[in-house]
Amino acid sequence: MRFLHGKLNAHSGDKITVDITKPTRVLIMREKEFNRYKNNITFTYYGGQKESQYEFTVPASGTWYVVIEKGTYTNPIDVSASIKKEKPVFVPAIKAHVAEDSSSTEEEMPEENNSSGEEDAEEEDK
Repeated sequence: MRFLHGKLNAHSGDKITVDITKPTRVLIMREKEFNRYKNNITFTYYGGQKESQYEFTVPASGTWYVVIEKGTYTNPIDVSASIKKEKPVFVPAIKAHVAEDSSSTEEEMPEENNSSGEEDAEEEDK
């Protein structure tokens, strides 16, 4: 078994991006599973066969291993990879405050130019 690997400390919600130069298997797993992988024991992982890039959102904080397989002993492939981790981007919620104005009513609102709502729906379908 030939492979490249990287070890990352990541937090829940972080994004791991793996770029590869050739199609191959990209596997992401916890330490226990990585040890099982190295010892050729049944293991669980995220990922699989990928063409060029794999983006993974970390489900739980901790240490994660990224494995890029380089083919088999009988059929090796020459593949290079890069691994990067990004923190999630949080966009704060914007609260809209609507001031109540007792002088305006619905009747004072300008009317739509179309005669019915059905015409609007038909125009959207075109």
